[in-house]
Amino acid sequence: MSENTTAAQHKPALPTRDTETKVSSNTSEKNIELGTGDAASNVGGNAVRDARPTADPHPASGGLKAWLYVLATFFMFISAWGLTQTFGAFQEIYLTTLLPSTSSSPISWIGSVQCFLVIVLGVLTGPLFDAGYLRPLLLLGCTLIVLGMATLSLATAYWHVFLAQGLCVGLGSGLVYVPCLALVATLFPPSTRPWAIGCANSGGSVGGIVFTFMLRRLVPTIGFAWAVRAVALVNLVFAAAALAIILPHRPQRAGRRHALLNLRAFREPSFALFALALLFDYVAFYIPPFYIPVYATAALGQSQDFAFDSLALVSAGSFFGRTVPMLAAARVGSVQVHLAASVAAAVLLFAWIAIHNVAGFVVFCVLYGVISGVLVAAPSAAISHPVLAPSMSVIGTRMGMSWMFGGVGVLIGAPIAGALVDVRRADFVPAQGFAGAMVAAGSLCLIAPLVAVLRYNRKNRP
Repeated sequence: MSENTTAAQHKPALPTRDTETKVSSNTSEKNIELGTGDAASNVGGNAVRDARPTADPHPASGGLKAWLYVLATFFMFISAWGLTQTFGAFQEIYLTTLLPSTSSSPISWIGSVQCFLVIVLGVLTGPLFDAGYLRPLLLLGCTLIVLGMATLSLATAYWHVFLAQGLCVGLGSGLVYVPCLALVATLFPPSTRPWAIGCANSGGSVGGIVFTFMLRRLVPTIGFAWAVRAVALVNLVFAAAALAIILPHRPQRAGRRHALLNLRAFREPSFALFALALLFDYVAFYIPPFYIPVYATAALGQSQDFAFDSLALVSAGSFFGRTVPMLAAARVGSVQVHLAASVAAAVLLFAWIAIHNVAGFVVFCVLYGVISGVLVAAPSAAISHPVLAPSMSVIGTRMGMSWMFGGVGVLIGAPIAGALVDVRRADFVPAQGFAGAMVAAGSLCLIAPLVAVLRYNRKNRP
């Protein structure tokens, strides 16, 4: 069926010749309007036709240059995601050394705000990426990350840490995260896009391993302040390397600027439920990384060195979770892989309640690392499906809107767990059960988007 015939099915009158000329010169803009209109709320029918892929502002051909941008994004995520992966180690230091008079719940708010800003700022940075402002976002973001870590080395009070790590590092990481993901998504065809996104996301796992071991080795020898300055120097080196690769890239600006928050997108049941699934998943997502070190010392009676090693195991498992399963996602679908990981996470978090020995705890850390890695990479690849994002010209906006829900989940999840955990009695069961229940709810929300994706794929099979 021709494009003019399809448009006629949704309009009361056929377009004039002048209108057809205007449509042909602004193909991507027209499809944005079709994909986010009222008809798009019908998942089973017109939404599938309206949300068809259109010409992208960036050529999605892959190639050496595109993979160089993946490498640059990998470097960016070493800092942006690596520092969030390491917060469990920071929290252990704050509870035992730097801020011993502060309880676990207020300290959890530092990491929660940091992670919240990393994710939720996408609602602002996504549309700015679509408008062509990639380079200013990355320059400002990298500057704030390095500045935040440098000022954290001077912190002596709770509010110092909150401003430096929670706000400054969080803001910088948030300016980097969604634009980098959106850039990678626009440079690769669907057959390799999940793998490319997974490789870029694996930088966060590498950063989590590197920074955890740096803190473990350096804090006892040179102190917290100089250890954090060393971390800031590593952030600076990787940021400089990434910017040297990305800054020459000149993204095309969208022909029409989009609203920061397109509320009509939430009339599409698939997109709305997908965003809700991210909310539930990310309420629970950071509860294990934040409390694994504390659990190791309080519940299992292990040393601080073992607690840091346990966190490094999560990051190591996350590296494989962000990469290897995404090869399968390229074949079977990213939404399918996302749902499978969500179900597996729910089972594993409930199983954590029954783990009371070191061997079982080590296995849990590795498995949760793998599954959590999938929960980071798969949603970003899934959102590029036409059912969830009608055009690649709005991929930044759709990523930002969906990840905004994940950011809200991160913000409230760890502090709620902090209120449920009784460290003195080594009672973690309420927090463990809460985390499992949240991920189970997220799994249920993903069923409808999966059905819509399968229906779309079946109708558009070549």
